[in-house]
Amino acid sequence: MPRGGEPWPRTILHVDLDAFYTSVHQRDEPRLRDTALAVAGRSRRAVVMGASYEARAYGVHSAMPLHEALERCPQLTVVPPDGSRYREASRQVHAVFRRFTSPERIEGIALDEAYLDVTARTRHGTSSPEDVARRIKYMVHTEVGLTASVGVATSKLVAKIASASRKPDGLVLVQPDTEAGFLAPLPIGVIPGLGPKTEERLRLMGIRTAGDLAGHETQKLIQALGTGGALLQRLAQGRDRSPVDGSRPAKTISAETTFEYDVSDRDKLEEALHDLTGKVTERLRAEGVRAKTVYVKLKLPDFKLVSRQVSRTSATDDAETIFRAARSALEKSHLDSRPVRLIGVGLSGLVHPEPDLQMRLFE
Repeated sequence: MPRGGEPWPRTILHVDLDAFYTSVHQRDEPRLRDTALAVAGRSRRAVVMGASYEARAYGVHSAMPLHEALERCPQLTVVPPDGSRYREASRQVHAVFRRFTSPERIEGIALDEAYLDVTARTRHGTSSPEDVARRIKYMVHTEVGLTASVGVATSKLVAKIASASRKPDGLVLVQPDTEAGFLAPLPIGVIPGLGPKTEERLRLMGIRTAGDLAGHETQKLIQALGTGGALLQRLAQGRDRSPVDGSRPAKTISAETTFEYDVSDRDKLEEALHDLTGKVTERLRAEGVRAKTVYVKLKLPDFKLVSRQVSRTSATDDAETIFRAARSALEKSHLDSRPVRLIGVGLSGLVHPEPDLQMRLFE
């Protein structure tokens, strides 16, 4: 513990289940163990929802078009999504979490990812932060049959970056008052909210690592990036006080792509829209929810953002229905022939289907 045994001011864990979707299949089906495996739909435009570490060795990764994954790894085994199994595994993992903290201090980000505030557990000396993390990893492995990578820090930001720094089956503790030093050698791309264009501008300023960003003159960052420059600098210094909030409403599900060259051709925009719709729909189904609202985000060459949405009276998880709504939102943007730099599709108004509809999720 820091400073001669003093308790941490906050103890935040970021738990990330390793290769979650494929690991569930490999756990349940011995023939799939130690094989290059991907989870994907059967349609011509299917995208990879999850890839095993054996498949990742060939360059296969999530959100990749399935045809490209098969080109990279011809021996790839592909299985369809099984939402009920994923939700049950996630439920079991969260049952482990609740042995260490209260539900309102567990913030689920996705089926395979969550933040835990275990300050109450470590502040009174009953457990050390490392002990809590190790016990959670052990219980998830022995009781659920999955491995997890865990980051432990005083903030959500640093805990998340820590968990990603040593996968799979990793455990990284970042002691209080060492956050800036931990982040310093890492590339600036690890900072959340830092997009490709901003990263490019920072590189032109000679800023390549989080340490460079943390130590840069604040006023120059503000001049270059606006007030967001100061916020990015605080994050690079490890300064993040956002709370773990288990009462947060369901998040949106979204995907976007930045074109190599600006696109004004309507057919190409709709093709990109169709690909993105496939990605968000597969994630929607994997999490066992449906969406009432579909929105389209567009970024123009001057970086102006245009966003339009279409809402339905009933929630859906049907890819073609969602695509038609997205296409309608695109029409409402009144782009005419203006070029587009980035296009994105998002789903909100997420709800769980009625029990009698559950069996139809993965037809």
